[in-house]
Amino acid sequence: MFEVDDQVVATKGVDLGPMVVTGLSGGGFYVHVKTSDQHTLTYPAKYLKKA
Repeated sequence: MFEVDDQVVATKGVDLGPMVVTGLSGGGFYVHVKTSDQHTLTYPAKYLKKA
């Protein structure tokens, strides 16, 4: 599982490079991340891995 401030990369979908975890959904199925461009996104946890 991921923790806030972990660096992650997407394993499926658009490759946005390293992203920083900013939060987790209540059930832990989704991860809120911030890209290097300072965009905030929500990814399914199963499509992320630690950088």
